[in-house]
Amino acid sequence: MNDIKFLDSYQCAKLLEVIVNLKHKLIVLLMLDCGLRVSEAISLKYEDFDFKRDLVIVKTLKKRGKVVRRKIPLSKRLYQCLAEYFSKQKNIEKDDFLFPYQFSNKYHITRDAVNKFLKTYNKKLGFKFINPHSLRHAFGTRHIAEGTPLENIKTMMGHERYDTTLIYTQIPTELLKQNISRVSDKQESKLNKILRRLGIKVVDDKKISLNFHKDIFTIGRNLEIKQLEENANKGVNTIITGGIGVGKSHLLESFQTDKKILKIDDLSGLKGTIKDLLIFLYNGDKKHVKDLIYGDIDHDKMLLKLNRTSTKNLCDEMKKIVENKEYILSIDRVDNITPGGVQFLEEVKDTFIIFCSARVVKLDKSSFMWNYDRLVLKTLDRAKSFELINKLSYDLNPEDYDLFRNHIFEQSNGNPRVIFEVIDRYRKEPIITNEVIREVRHTASLQEIDMTFVIFIGFGMMYLLRYMSKEVDNDSFRFIGGVALVLTLLSRQLLGFTKRKFL
Repeated sequence: MNDIKFLDSYQCAKLLEVIVNLKHKLIVLLMLDCGLRVSEAISLKYEDFDFKRDLVIVKTLKKRGKVVRRKIPLSKRLYQCLAEYFSKQKNIEKDDFLFPYQFSNKYHITRDAVNKFLKTYNKKLGFKFINPHSLRHAFGTRHIAEGTPLENIKTMMGHERYDTTLIYTQIPTELLKQNISRVSDKQESKLNKILRRLGIKVVDDKKISLNFHKDIFTIGRNLEIKQLEENANKGVNTIITGGIGVGKSHLLESFQTDKKILKIDDLSGLKGTIKDLLIFLYNGDKKHVKDLIYGDIDHDKMLLKLNRTSTKNLCDEMKKIVENKEYILSIDRVDNITPGGVQFLEEVKDTFIIFCSARVVKLDKSSFMWNYDRLVLKTLDRAKSFELINKLSYDLNPEDYDLFRNHIFEQSNGNPRVIFEVIDRYRKEPIITNEVIREVRHTASLQEIDMTFVIFIGFGMMYLLRYMSKEVDNDSFRFIGGVALVLTLLSRQLLGFTKRKFL
């Protein structure tokens, strides 16, 4: 170790000054500011970065095939270099290499490529010992000089000689960030500190908005979830209605209950669906019932018998093997329910607790809902929309967060699905500038306008023209009024098209 050359602070600064190639500079900074081995730096993938916490997660293969992961904070200058590098990339995927091989994205660049460009800078600067290990060694020696605890340096560098216990030692990330900042970042001037306190932006720092981790949660539906849980406990059948994207399916997935749930995506292929439910029950909770009914008959013969059984008899068999209200039958999307589906739900509505969802249900097919409780989902209000936006975008770093939130709310009108989709669209942008924020559009949530009242007013005014024609003695008024009279007489049929046909 004593024979290894390293760069001092002046030499590091000179090296970074002469590097023009952005990729070269980024590789050097990964070794210089994070202490990475060259093999670790060139094999990094986009998913190895946690930009919300300003960390790079490095995977190292140890002896006996064990993979060790260590988290190293990013210096400000490395973060900004990454931001600039990402802004020049296209179609970023989480498992893409940060430095792909020129002729294939399936491989990363080689260490020989790194040694080659470092030799070029060796000759240009005359330092004679610029190599990957000298950069990594500079990281360690500079931290020791700055008083970084030895245990912290061991953790960040991941030396092989450290035992397993020390490798897994938990060191607060914030402390490591302070060490990184003290060693790598320039001190802010007093003028800049004063301007920053006054709320004046003094440095145009880029922010990276890439993250490949998602959470499952529910916002703005607490009352509805509570109602579903109460209905499940009481055995009350329930239908959830609402426009596209308001979260009906999500609500069916989110409530908690001790009841056992049987899930059906829809009621198309009804007989096959009922048969699959029976097989599921026979192979699970009701296996003892299958043994009583079918005895030693093999599985294929049982399937053949079920295939030949009518839908009505399949329903009867299913009702016999379960206790009343033992299961919740969760059915997503009953919008286009068939007469057979209506008959099925009417058959089992007293045997199962039925939870279903639909945008609309035709009135002539709503007979199965006569004993149902109804939950109507609407779009979120502004406060809940902002809460959802904050939750979904916690890991994004837009240039102007207030502009970002307001733009998403204006695009979504409080529709949760649109909020999800717009934010997901922003995730495809490594750098979210104000221009990028304004460019993103979503038209699926535009509100419908009911023109019935306007049509009535228009007909009424034309109808009045017929009587005005006598006062002003104008035949054209009389003709227009006559047309209005005909339309008025036909209004029952015309307005029949606007008659409510759906629940």
